[in-house]
Amino acid sequence: MSLVSVEAISKSYFGKIILDSISFTINSGDRIGLIGENGSGKTTLFKIIYGKETSDSGRVVISGNTVI
Repeated sequence: MSLVSVEAISKSYFGKIILDSISFTINSGDRIGLIGENGSGKTTLFKIIYGKETSDSGRVVISGNTVI
C-alpha cells in the first residue's frame, strides 16, 4: 500500500533549480534514507511533503490515514 507518492516535484529559488522532476513512492513497510550534500534540497523536499512549502510543479499524494 502506498503511503506517500511524490510525482514530478520541481522547486527553484531565485532561478537556481533545487529539485528537478523528483518522483518516488513510499510504501507500507519501506525503510528509507535520504543523503546528499548541503544545499542539495533534502530539507526543501521534506518541507514540500510535510506541506510547509509549495513546489513549483508536481504533486504530493498522502494516503488518507498516513501521519507525517
